[in-house]
Amino acid sequence: MKRSASVKRYLALLLALTAALACAVPALGAEPGFLNFQQKENSYTDGMFPDVPEDWYTEYVAAAYELGLMQGDTDGMFRPDVGVTLAETCALCARIHSTYYTGAAKFEQGDPWYQVYVDYCRNNAILTEDFADFNAEAKRSEFAALIARVLPEGALPQINDIADGAIPDVEADAAAATGIYRLYRAGILTGDDIYGRFRPNGNIRRSEVAAVVSRLVYRSLRRTVALVPKPPYPDLKEGPRQEDDFFADAAMLGNSLVDGMMLCSGIPMKYYGKTSGTVRMNRLGEMLLSQYGKVYIQLGINDLGGDLDAFINGYRSIIETIRAAMPEADIYIMAVTPVTQARSAEGIFTMKKICAMNDALYALAEEMECWYLDCCTPLCGDDGYLVGKYAGWDGSPHLDASGYLAWAEVIRTHCAPDLR
Repeated sequence: MKRSASVKRYLALLLALTAALACAVPALGAEPGFLNFQQKENSYTDGMFPDVPEDWYTEYVAAAYELGLMQGDTDGMFRPDVGVTLAETCALCARIHSTYYTGAAKFEQGDPWYQVYVDYCRNNAILTEDFADFNAEAKRSEFAALIARVLPEGALPQINDIADGAIPDVEADAAAATGIYRLYRAGILTGDDIYGRFRPNGNIRRSEVAAVVSRLVYRSLRRTVALVPKPPYPDLKEGPRQEDDFFADAAMLGNSLVDGMMLCSGIPMKYYGKTSGTVRMNRLGEMLLSQYGKVYIQLGINDLGGDLDAFINGYRSIIETIRAAMPEADIYIMAVTPVTQARSAEGIFTMKKICAMNDALYALAEEMECWYLDCCTPLCGDDGYLVGKYAGWDGSPHLDASGYLAWAEVIRTHCAPDLR
């Protein structure tokens, strides 16, 4: 009886010690596989990588280094902005998978050095496709597809409610969507902005890789995120007519048509800046001396005879400059206005060129997340040309006062939604 009581006391002590040890384990997850990552292989000290400042990724670099998953270069730099190759991605996946399931990551490298990792990933259903060149930099979508297959389903519980299709640049049926959405829902990926954009075709940087592998292994580092629905750029819906006070913080930048808008539209914008040729950037600089909540741009009619790609590149530069100075401003890219059939027949300002220009402007608005204001279609008649009564002193492209008023109504009734 005494021996039985002693055994019971021993077992009780053992159970208590086991429970205490379990409570002492950091928030790495309750799965036995996560316990295999408790042993640190390296010790990280602040400033050990001169090119790793105090930034959003610093704690992840430290974690990945201490786990032995990432190292610095021979010159002591970490290279946070450099990409990783597909071979390096397979090596990471193999080492994490092997450690999780076996407690060790013992691989004997051959020729090429990465073949052992590629074979391991193939044998464990991590690598399910072939790549022509494993030395190529990994795209973000490729990296996510591989890393999402490393741990079992139970090791990646959902902590974020991310609906299919909610990531703006990852369609639900895209090739890598399953893995990308799995990582978002598990808090491994969070996106590049409040909308959760992933940039699937961009190359992934080492700083981002450090964040992903650290969150994969340390569950306490996983992030909760609520994606904000992306605005419906670039399309504007017709809405209530805005009165003059709406335009108190607005500016219009463009060609000589801006003069007509200033004189005839009746819209009291804070700034009107007519530009042409070499004075374009001067007017832009003048406009940037103040802040605006809305910026309307009217360019293109004078560029119909030039190189369209070069024009769009210049337009893009203007938008980037404005956005850098006024990040909260709504930018409206206004369509090139139409011309009459007679003017089009002259072969310079043709409706065919105008339509091609407007297609390019729409695509630019979509790319740059601006609003595309179609002030062409409402000024056209059933024949697809400028309504005759709207033609100005030159028969178009300049407009009559009634044409500018019609254009102004389009501006007043097609405004960006309030996203605040």
